[in-house]
Amino acid sequence: MGWTRSHRLADQVRKRAWKLCAAALLAVLALPSASEEPGQAGEPWPADPTAARLLAKTLANLYAGDFVQVLELTSRNRAGRAMTRRLQAVRKESTPPGRAVVRFLSPPEVRGTAMLVIEQAGRSDDVFLYLPAFGHTRRISSAQRYDSFFGTNLTYEDLEPKRANDFEAVLEGRSEVEGVSCLLLRIRARPGIASQYDFTLSCVDPERAVALWTEYTVAGRVVKRMTADPRRVKRHAGHFIPELAQLTSTATEFVTEITTESHQPQREIPDRIFTTWNLESGSGAGDLKLLRAAGAPR
Repeated sequence: MGWTRSHRLADQVRKRAWKLCAAALLAVLALPSASEEPGQAGEPWPADPTAARLLAKTLANLYAGDFVQVLELTSRNRAGRAMTRRLQAVRKESTPPGRAVVRFLSPPEVRGTAMLVIEQAGRSDDVFLYLPAFGHTRRISSAQRYDSFFGTNLTYEDLEPKRANDFEAVLEGRSEVEGVSCLLLRIRARPGIASQYDFTLSCVDPERAVALWTEYTVAGRVVKRMTADPRRVKRHAGHFIPELAQLTSTATEFVTEITTESHQPQREIPDRIFTTWNLESGSGAGDLKLLRAAGAPR
């Protein structure tokens, strides 16, 4: 009976992982890339230096530096059924290429499952997924970039690091969120950068360089909307981090709530953390033990 139950659980994990598919994550509030069709873009938008600077500032706020985060993802469907995942993300941007390891901490059926992202210039990033139930690492294909991330309405593309030079951006006016002024920034990918989105529209707080909301458009229709609570944007070592955000799928009312439990700047992160070897040998408790063993200062 135990053998059957164990294998049934492993099969459920496998089906969930490969059917739904998984730095960083850690940058779950990243402004997503956009294009008219995956791999194609329309006519170039007029140059807008102010929009370009704001976009670069916003992405730098999200990605610059090396740090460790613990996040909680709670997803709810229209009927109110909830599913919660906790994960740890280690990101290193101080030396190229940028890299991230995301490791699930709970619940037990996904504990130890890990993802490695290695940024690549001029093409899609390299993404690898490790499932403890099978004991080996699998590379995520380009076609899987648009798949769901472990039952949430985030996709791999949403979680990939973003580089300002990959985008065109224009300003479209001003708005306000709970008394906080923000600039409307329309963004899409440059030719050759693939995306599932036509474009995105973000309301960016220019002082803190944080997107207070972002709408994701496909085929002329807003398919998802990300919102951040402006009262819960906290400063961590010079970066403004939203501690609470919510991603809603407009057609299904499926919601994923993203809570940042901790954000710790970290210096001298060992490169061996960002390897498939570490995905397979790392602990279900995360990668902090390896960081301390290596003597990496905080």
